[in-house]
Amino acid sequence: MARYQSKVGLALVFALAAASGLGACGGGGSADGDGTSDSDGNDSDGSSDGNASDGNTSDGNTSDGETVLIGVTPIPGGGSNSAPLQAGCAPETAQECLGPGGKCSTSAGLGGDVEVLEADAVCFYGEGIDEPSATVEHIMEVVNGQEYIHLRVIFDPDFVDTIYGQCSADFGWSGKRGHTFKDLVGSDHVELKLENCEGELSMHVRVDFISEVADAPCGYANLGVTGGEGQVIVGDAESVLAVGTSLDRNMNGCGYCETENSPCPGGEGYAPSDTAPEWDFRMVYELWIDPAAFGGSGLCKPIIEYVHASPAKAEEDTVIVEPEDCPPPPDDGTCPPNYELFLTSEGELICGGPPGDDGCEAGYVPDLTSEGELCIPEN
Repeated sequence: MARYQSKVGLALVFALAAASGLGACGGGGSADGDGTSDSDGNDSDGSSDGNASDGNTSDGNTSDGETVLIGVTPIPGGGSNSAPLQAGCAPETAQECLGPGGKCSTSAGLGGDVEVLEADAVCFYGEGIDEPSATVEHIMEVVNGQEYIHLRVIFDPDFVDTIYGQCSADFGWSGKRGHTFKDLVGSDHVELKLENCEGELSMHVRVDFISEVADAPCGYANLGVTGGEGQVIVGDAESVLAVGTSLDRNMNGCGYCETENSPCPGGEGYAPSDTAPEWDFRMVYELWIDPAAFGGSGLCKPIIEYVHASPAKAEEDTVIVEPEDCPPPPDDGTCPPNYELFLTSEGELICGGPPGDDGCEAGYVPDLTSEGELCIPEN
């Protein structure tokens, strides 16, 4: 299958709750880079069944107090803070510059009283494209007594990114008029629909990427779901506790007030910038949502029908997408054969995998909460 420009992987988190097996509440819907929208509040197929047949999330697994294991893969383009969606990053961290490994950088982050209730991800692919065009990750958790859903949308940086100005032509923007800061400010947003597990459309929002804001440290910031390109079409704006975007973090959190020329990747694969290592080259949107917005059944189906950006690196500015299985994390030699890297709900990285004919690898024991289907480190 084809890529937009070059073979580069994309972020994903595939959730595995140790207390239950894998199922699905999949998704379809729309996500915009600049403005095209589907505002009728309906799925593309006219259905709202909330069933597993159309997608690839885990099943809204709850931990019942047990550790949740979240499969991880390296996320290209995220700078030195690149990581799967982290547990324990409260709404207060929305505009902060994250630390290495994606760690939250204040007391509102990891280290407090954190309980992960579920973790999940959906990958969306354009026809004939072998990497996800967009991913939607979410973690439902309780941090210091506050319960919320932390959700993140990431666009494939080979489709659109936050590289603009002098080096944009070197990273996929050649042959077009180039990529400018004004392209991102002008109309970029994501449009997202969220269904509960009863198949009801609970929220339909447009989230602003970046707008001119006089009192922001760099003069620009995201305006969430109520300003700039932001809008609440279905649901209550009060349910959105906080919003963050990658460019807002880059500028106001990390202090890179660049409006002409963005930092340049340090190499292929959107390697961290030599001069601005925390710069996130991806188009990323984060939301913190009150679980009450989804009633008693909870969030079950994030919906994206297409990704759009003007301009985009692809020949077409709009790519129709469908949910499919997320790709497995690459084998980088960190874990034993057939094992994968997991992030625990306590924020630790561990290896885990299925037992072989002779049981678990040396130093690993069966995970009882998964009925022995997964081996985890002995200590």
